[in-house]
Formats: sequence, C-alpha cells, structure tokens
Amino acid sequence: MASSVAPKSLDRAVILRLAERSEIDGRWCASAPEVGKPAFFQADPEGLGPTTAQRMQLWASTARQMSKQACMNAIARANISPQSITHIVTASCTGFEAPGMDAWLIENLSLSSDCRRTNVGFMGCHAAVNALAIARDVTLANPDAVVLICCAEVSSAHLHYGVRLDQLIANTLFSDGAAAVIVARGDPNALPAIAGTHSIMMPNSANEMAWHIGNHGFEMTLGARVPEIIESRVGEWVRKALVKHSLKVEDIRGWAIHPGGPRVIDAVIDSLAIAQDSGDASRRILRDFGNMSSATLLFILRELFDRNMARPWVGLAFGPGLAGEMLVVE
Repeated sequence: MASSVAPKSLDRAVILRLAERSEIDGRWCASAPEVGKPAFFQADPEGLGPTTAQRMQLWASTARQMSKQACMNAIARANISPQSITHIVTASCTGFEAPGMDAWLIENLSLSSDCRRTNVGFMGCHAAVNALAIARDVTLANPDAVVLICCAEVSSAHLHYGVRLDQLIANTLFSDGAAAVIVARGDPNALPAIAGTHSIMMPNSANEMAWHIGNHGFEMTLGARVPEIIESRVGEWVRKALVKHSLKVEDIRGWAIHPGGPRVIDAVIDSLAIAQDSGDASRRILRDFGNMSSATLLFILRELFDRNMARPWVGLAFGPGLAGEMLVVE
C-alpha cells in the first residue's frame, strides 16, 4: 500500500486518506530498509532527514542498478548487440553526478567507447518524451543510428519531512523505477514509430509545479490548480498538434497519459472529451508502480504494446513549468 512519512504531530488519518486517494496499491522504494540494515531515513536533531549529499549517494547506487537491468532487458528484446548502439540518452530528475549515469552504462553494458552521450537532466515527469524526441532526430539525421534511451528515477531519495500538504502528496505519489527502450530505423509496420513530438509551456503556471535543490533533498512544490490548468489547456493544444499529422482526437486508438495522480488522468480525459477507459493503461501503471516520474510513460507505452492496442497512440506528460510534452506514435 502507498504510504508516506510525517512527524508524529500530524494526524495519521491524513496520511491514510492521501494514500487512499492516490489509487496506488504498490510501488518500489529504494530507501526502504532491508532486513538487517538500518533505515535510510533516520531521525536527525533538526527533523529534516538525510542531507542532499547522502540522498545523492542513494540515487547513484540505485539508479545504476535499475538502469543496467532495464537496458539489458531492452537490448535483449531488440535482439541486438550492445556494440551496435551508437547513441545513449539518459534521463533523470532525481539525481546528478559527473561522469554521469550514461558514462557508467557505457562501461558496464560494454557499449562502444565512441558511443555518443546525451543527458536529459532535471526536466521532470515528461523527460521520456524529450529523450524520444532526441532519439528521433538522431535517427532521422543518421539512418544507421541505434539509440538506447534509459530513464531512471529514485524519488524516494527525496522523501519530505514536515506537514506541508503538497509535499505530503508528493511523498504519497512518487516512486522509484527505471525503463529503457531502443530507437532505430526499421520496418514501420512491425513496431511503433515515433511520428513526432510537441511541447507547450502553459501561461501563468510557473508557480504551480516546481522542483528545487535544497539542503535536505530536492523540494517539490505542487499546486492544487495543476489538474484545473491541464484541463483548461490540453484539449486545444492536442487538437492543434494532431492536425499536423492529419489526425483528429477521434482517430487515436491508444492513450498514454502520465499519471501525475488520478486527478491528472481525469483532467486530460475531460479536456479531450474521450472515453473514461482511455485512461485504463495509465491507471494500471499508477496502481501497480506509482508515479515513477520520467520512467512512467515508457511503462505505459509498453502496456499499450502488450495489449496489442491499435495505433496511432498519443503520449502526454507534464512537468515543472507547467510544461506539457506530447508524443505521437504510429
């Protein structure tokens, strides 16, 4: 069951209500204590938990482990040699290091030493779309390119202390996870193809969602108006973007809506006036894994693929700004 941590002064009933409303049944949590090992989140004199440096150590260790396994799975599914990969694009908003995760993966996956590297850093939940846009541009410019994308997030490294409601909601929603995919030229009839990506910065919304680096982890600001803003903007934006692909909302067969929370899925569905079951794949991933930030959209796209969902598909994700990213898959 989804849970969160708060001071003893906070009513436990509040935490339970937030967990219930999250619609999350299970999630991965790297910071959870293993049997025989001390908990990562030890109480400290100030009640603020680990320092940012300590949290980055957890991120580095866990992100590497998750990323390696996710990449190995993607390479195996694509039935290619690691040496054939020409580019690697990594994405994470929950940690930083240099040399980065991309360099570590090149060495530990035995990729070619001249593999080109790009890191999509600190862009939030929509970073998978940014990574896919880079991969699409690379393969359009170089037909022989083989791009490995890996999104890895350790949200639990930034568990908030305190009683601010938006940070308690973030504790409840965000989880850990990694996903990887190979992008390359191939038979367009065999596998989903990236037809294009689109972006929007929603006016007068910068204060509604933000992600700042503090002394005790990354600090999330999550405004109550986020679903309302998304509902008011997404429909018009998506319809205009689809025109560029000679498509209408009614033509879309599969929807991958990033589950910033249940209300975000509802807001997108209402804004587009599409059927309620259009959010089924997103709700399933939210229920079983939580909001894994940038990795989540790749999980939902895999869900659509495993369901043999007819194409075209549209992927939508939102992040600090308030920014939206859209993916069209044919």
